[in-house]
This record gives sequence, structure tokens and C-alpha cells, in this order.
Amino acid sequence: VEIYRSGTVEVTAKLQAEMQADSIRADVIWFADMAMFEDLGKKGLLLKMDLPEAKNIPQKFVYMGGKAYEARLIYQIIAYNTNKVKKPVYGWKDLLDPAYRGKVGSASALYSGATLTQVTTLSKDPNFGWDYYRKLAANDCKIVKGNGAVARNIATGEYSIGITIDFMARDLIEKGSPVAYVYQKDGAIYIPTPIGIISKSKNPELAKAFVNFVLGVEGQKVLVNHGYLPLNKNVPLPEGVPSPADIKVLKTDWQYLKENRDEIRNRWGEIMGVM
Repeated sequence: VEIYRSGTVEVTAKLQAEMQADSIRADVIWFADMAMFEDLGKKGLLLKMDLPEAKNIPQKFVYMGGKAYEARLIYQIIAYNTNKVKKPVYGWKDLLDPAYRGKVGSASALYSGATLTQVTTLSKDPNFGWDYYRKLAANDCKIVKGNGAVARNIATGEYSIGITIDFMARDLIEKGSPVAYVYQKDGAIYIPTPIGIISKSKNPELAKAFVNFVLGVEGQKVLVNHGYLPLNKNVPLPEGVPSPADIKVLKTDWQYLKENRDEIRNRWGEIMGVM
């Protein structure tokens, strides 16, 4: 098996280049950009899959009639170092606290698909808008490439608080790091990470077998062991994790992201001083 693994922005850039050359090398694609998956589906570039395990995941996570599936639930949340942060943390506005100036961390919307989803969501939300990012920049928010680096820097105390992914925070907590996290009371960011098969795949049956494995009990247990929330009804949630029904989620406009991808990235980069 040959795997190309990177941040969503780099993966999708590679895919777009291969599309332009009419030579997509991948059989299976799996990344955090719902807008691009929808575009691929409309262009006929995704294979429709009728998978046995599909019956065990909620119907709303079967996308485009079976051209893609959600395999796990992940959210962008607020994590913090328990040695550095002693007052209660509730949500997005906590990152603007002057007490954490220069000690707030975030991944880059130029690299991370999750962060691009976050920026798309908050910038269009009337409770936040672009002004939120101006205030975040004014609080000297530190930008690194990916969410994993943010989580690690929170664990070491380089950052007091920051935005990362829930499963990354859980993994650090299980390893004994002084980390805690909250699903924001004002709304977490749900990060779709669809999995699909390229319609011109040279190995469609093997690709289907892999996707079916990921959706099945054995594959879902592998994901749970890495901190993800499962979708298969036969696999229980990790201990201490709230039901997804109890997690408030902000709405993302995927069409807006699709049509304004570069503008969103560039505006965020200009505000945050990252080019």
C-alpha cells in the first residue's frame, strides 16, 4: 500500500494537480474538506459504494447516495494546560483573554483543513465574524502548521491555551499530560472527514473492502483506540466523552467555502500575519 499523508490543504492541492492532468493516482481519498468532496461527486469523480457496513452508521453520514461516507466524528475544541490555566474555560472568547497574550496557539488555515473549516464558520457567524480574528491576532496568537503541534505545545506549556482537535487532546490526557479541553458552550466546530473512492480507481474492489473495514466494528475500534468518536452503532463511545447529540455545533456553509476558499485563506493569513 502506498500512502500520501499530509495536511488537508496539501492533499487537496496534490489531488487538484492530478485532476488537471487527468491522472488521479489515488484509489481511496480521506481528508477534511467536505466542500471538495461534494465538488468531486458532482464531477463524477467518486465511485458509488454499496457497502455492507453502511447500514450500521447513521444515514446522515452517508453522503451523495453512497459516494462518500463519514468514518469518525472529530471536533475542533479549546484545550488548555492545567498548570497554566486555573480559571474555568468555556469557549472561543477565552482565547482573547489578555492573561494569555502570546500563549494562545492555533493551526494554520493555509495548511489545516480543520482550521479552514473553523475560519469559514466563525467568519460568517454574526457572533464572531472577521473581527474575532483581529482580536485573536491582537492577543498575539501563535500560528503553527497543524493541530497536532498546537496540542503538543499546550502539553509542554509553551502555550497556555489554544485550538486543536478533541482526539489529540484526549490522547495527551491518556499519556498523563497536564491537558484538559472543552467542547465550546458557544459551539464547537464539527470537522467532516469523508472517505471515498476515485471513480477511475484501478483497484475498486480492494478500495471498497478497505472503506468497508473502516466503517466496520474492527476498523471503528482502531479509530476509537486513537481517540476518535465512532459512528458504527455497535461500537461504544470512549469513556467520559459526551454523546454527539449533546455537543453544540456551529453551522458551516460548505458552498461558501467551496466558492471562496482562496479568499478565506488569504484574508485569514493577512489578519494573522501568516503568508
